[in-house]
Amino acid sequence: MNLRQLEVFQAVLQTGNMSAAARLLCITPSAISKAVAHTELQLGYRLFNRSPAGLSPTPEAQVLATESTGIYRQLDALKRTARNLATSDSGDVRLGAIPSITHEFLPRLLQHHAEQHPQVGVEVRTIHQDQMTQALLTRSVDFCLGFYKHPHPQIASDLLVSGRLYLAVATSVWARAPRAASPGARLAQVPVIRLVGEDPMRQAIDEIAHRLGSPAGPGIQVQTSRLALELVRRGMGWTVVDFLTAKGLDPAQMVAQELHELAPMSLYSYHARAFPPGLQATRMLGMLPALLHEALQPNPKARQALTAR
Repeated sequence: MNLRQLEVFQAVLQTGNMSAAARLLCITPSAISKAVAHTELQLGYRLFNRSPAGLSPTPEAQVLATESTGIYRQLDALKRTARNLATSDSGDVRLGAIPSITHEFLPRLLQHHAEQHPQVGVEVRTIHQDQMTQALLTRSVDFCLGFYKHPHPQIASDLLVSGRLYLAVATSVWARAPRAASPGARLAQVPVIRLVGEDPMRQAIDEIAHRLGSPAGPGIQVQTSRLALELVRRGMGWTVVDFLTAKGLDPAQMVAQELHELAPMSLYSYHARAFPPGLQATRMLGMLPALLHEALQPNPKARQALTAR
């Protein structure tokens, strides 16, 4: 099968109808019919069973579909890349990011990108760290943003920036907490808001809770740092957040204590080694260093608020 035959085969497979496949490829139904007939003649077996209800794949076609889907996706990605290169001022970028990045930093990046490249479409997917492998290898996204180096051998990790983890607690809870030798020890009797699943913060929270001897009991466990932070803001306990989230906290409502006892956390961009980011994605990635540097500048108001306490 050549690439044109593969394209026709996949179109008929997806639509189950010659006319629908023709509309999908912007050619005539007769051209679709001839291409299918010619392919079947070359292969020596039928690909589709015809019935009043439409076309259904034969067992042989189902095997071919499994083997050819990856090739078809690569062909589609090649077309999209070629289109983006031909029209360098337009195109699209698809990216995935963990929830904390999506909520805290990504709006800054998207605003800057829209100002620089208004003709480029952007699709953002909020996904967890364990979902990134499939998203990248199936080309659902061009690149991802997340914490820690990606363990999969087919995923490349590019270091963007590193920073400390922070213990976050409501100002009202912090003000009532008894003075102690260390800032963290002040919260030894305050409940902890833990995380479940594969969130990068989970291990850090558990380690700090163990060091502080936090109260035993079922407590509250949530799936995202965003929800944990909202519960903390309501005075229900403390949690651990990354450096980007910490910089964005309102000092009037939240106190962020840097955790020197924990190793720094690093922010990475990920992409599939077999599918390097295209032109538009590369342009967006190029904006990250300056924007991250800007986002991590000290917050004078936060420093003043913490000193006052």
